[in-house]
Amino acid sequence: MTRTHIHKYETRYHAKATYSKAIRARGDLVVMQGQVGTLLDGTVIGEGDPGAQADQACRNIERWMTEAGGSLKDVVKLTVYVTDVGHRPAVYDAINRWFEGVHHCSTGVVVSALADPAFLVEIDAMAVIADE
Repeated sequence: MTRTHIHKYETRYHAKATYSKAIRARGDLVVMQGQVGTLLDGTVIGEGDPGAQADQACRNIERWMTEAGGSLKDVVKLTVYVTDVGHRPAVYDAINRWFEGVHHCSTGVVVSALADPAFLVEIDAMAVIADE
């Protein structure tokens, strides 16, 4: 993929990682629904544990990226929703393990609730897979 990172920067919050303020990318766009900490059958992984739920959400993102013909390296944007600001350190620790070296754009939002009371985090991902 042709990808230009515009203004990479180090986070100043809880988790140390490098993100981009913007990315210019050329290729096939992949948009997926928000991913939560569940298996395909709806079983919640990590009930009460935002880090475990974020880990499963990232595992789900990886699965859909693979099925789309790409990988996590193709992700250009994450929007992360948490139900409590105190969940952010555990959630971003999980995300940063999965997306190390990707330097995607990221937006974090604290919300009052998600679709199911057991969900503590939801992650939207957008990716661009290079034209072959």
